[in-house]
Formats: sequence, structure tokens, C-alpha cells
Amino acid sequence: MSMAMTETTWEASDEILALAARDGDREAFSTLVERYREIVYAYAVARLQSREEAEDAAQEAFLRAYQALPRYRPGGPWAGYLMRLTRNLCHDLLRRRRVRRNTTATTDWPSLEASPEGAVLDQLDRGRLLAAVHRLPERLRVPVLMHYGAERTYKEIALALGVAETTVVGRLAGALRLLRRRLAHGEQ
Repeated sequence: MSMAMTETTWEASDEILALAARDGDREAFSTLVERYREIVYAYAVARLQSREEAEDAAQEAFLRAYQALPRYRPGGPWAGYLMRLTRNLCHDLLRRRRVRRNTTATTDWPSLEASPEGAVLDQLDRGRLLAAVHRLPERLRVPVLMHYGAERTYKEIALALGVAETTVVGRLAGALRLLRRRLAHGEQ
């Protein structure tokens, strides 16, 4: 069975696409990759702080998800499984290289002026701001980098982290409070 790539294919649920991909439909799997490529990559960049490693982790996550398709059972959230794979891969990479918390970021930081908090943060010296962001605990740093750096929505971040949207909102608010306090006291 092959689903011809149509608008209907794009609108198909993850479950339908995963089942079609399990049955050998490569275009169905390509649709899943296209649907989740950006969020997987954004999470990996925020977590690993390296574009090259993030690209490798994203490719590996999709490869493993593809290889696991024969074991896919309907009713299971495919996106949640993919993000769990991505989180585990990133965790393994970090554990292997034993990253220090205060590594220098390699991610771009686009203009933050779209939000009121962003306008204030955008006026600060970017180097000082990035240093402060990268000293945040990981549970706060990753949502900040995904939301302000990769422009991901609360819903996308929640999916990537495997938490509720309200948790993402709370972590972002906590991160901004901590950043304001640290930067006001001259800390980085």
C-alpha cells in the first residue's frame, strides 16, 4: 500500500503515516520527517549546543525511528516516541563528552524584539546575555534556547521535552527572572 504524496497525505495523522511507513511507504515516512524535522533539530541544538552534533543526533533519531517501525503499534503517540529517542540520544552524547555547563554557545540568537521580554533582553550585550543563558540549569536553558533562539512554540517545546505546556511557560518565566536577577547584579 502506498499513499501518493498529496495534501491528504500531509493532513494524515501520525498514526496513519507510521502505519503506512511500516508497510513500506517511504513517502509516508518522509512526511513524518518533514513534520518533525525542525522541532527535533531545534531541541538537539538547544541541548547539545552544537549544530553539527545536533544534525547527527536528528538524523540518528529519524534512522532509529524508521528502524523501529516494524514494532510500531497503533494508538501509540509516534511524535512522543520520536522525541523520547531524540532526548535519549542527546543525553547519551552529553554523557559521553561530559560537557561543562559553561561551554560557549554555537547557536545563532535571532532578534528577540518580538516579545516584551525579548526587547529588553535584545538591548543587552549579546555576549553577556548568551553567557548568562548558557549558565542556566539545563531545564531552564533548553526552553529558552528553543523559544527565543529557534522560535519554537510552547506546544512544540512541550512535545520536545515531554512536559505540559504550562510547565514550559513556567520554566521560561523562571529563566527570565533568573536572567534578570543575574544580569542586574553584573553576573553572567
